Amino acid sequence: MSARDAFGPNLRRIRIQRGISLDTIARETKVPVELWDALEHNDFSRWPTGLFARSYIRDYARLLDLDAEATVDEFCRWFPHGDRRALKIVREQAKIVGHPFEGDRDVPPVGVDVDRRDPTAKPKQALSHLLPIVNLFVRLRRTFGKA
Repeated sequence: MSARDAFGPNLRRIRIQRGISLDTIARETKVPVELWDALEHNDFSRWPTGLFARSYIRDYARLLDLDAEATVDEFCRWFPHGDRRALKIVREQAKIVGHPFEGDRDVPPVGVDVDRRDPTAKPKQALSHLLPIVNLFVRLRRTFGKA
């Protein structure tokens, strides 16, 4: 069994070992039992995507007293439902801000079993060109805030 196939069953095993029922999880999270059962069987056909999927996984992990962020990261690695860079979302955001979307650069294809986390990524450098502008606004705010 691959790590991807073992994701849901491992969560189920831990839940059973800790004596927590799906009804308890459903009651605490206000998410239907059917979705939690589907999670434990890696069936995400009725699951939401993006932020909501990650939030559900985070809540489930917290109720089992697991490392929530590590569980969410593993979920995002194996299933496109939790992908933070889903193509649909990127296209919609580009449309909102009026930016022409130029292909699938940096967006992994949906359904491909790859580790989408990039350990060499440096997000702070991506916005470093905006730092002088931000500093200017901070100084202006301080100046006019005192007036």
